[in-house]
Amino acid sequence: ELGSADLHLIGRAEWADGAFMVIDQVVPPKTITRAHHHRDQSQAAYVLAGTIGFWVDGEEVEAGPGTYVVRPPGSVHALWNPTDTEARMLEVTSAATGFQELALAATGAETPTEPLGELAARVGTAFDDEVTEELCRKHGVSPEGGAVRVTPRQPVEYHE
Repeated sequence: ELGSADLHLIGRAEWADGAFMVIDQVVPPKTITRAHHHRDQSQAAYVLAGTIGFWVDGEEVEAGPGTYVVRPPGSVHALWNPTDTEARMLEVTSAATGFQELALAATGAETPTEPLGELAARVGTAFDDEVTEELCRKHGVSPEGGAVRVTPRQPVEYHE
């Protein structure tokens, strides 16, 4: 399990030939997404509501609405909600094909074709439990307690 979050997949990788995907993510109060890194993916988050803490390669920031945070490939990163109210962000991941498969499997939206640890390793994602434990102690958050799911959304078709 990646951690606690309510994810809505609003831009699927296959709609952009694997170039990127877009997630609308609700981060429940007092929860954290486990520290991890992606070998090949770059991620950008734009905070829409609430407060989200970000840890990227040892640097911390507490981000409110309108804040933009980038996590380059290879950077160890985590995010958490230190407050008692939900927070929400949009996240863009590029390249997305492998990461989308992992996100859907880790959250139970799709049945993985291989054990989750093997899938994570295959797509170049690894977890850092030491960083996660330190952030949990420091900020009073936990990877437990939030619903984890991805809701795939269909593309909107426009016709003239």
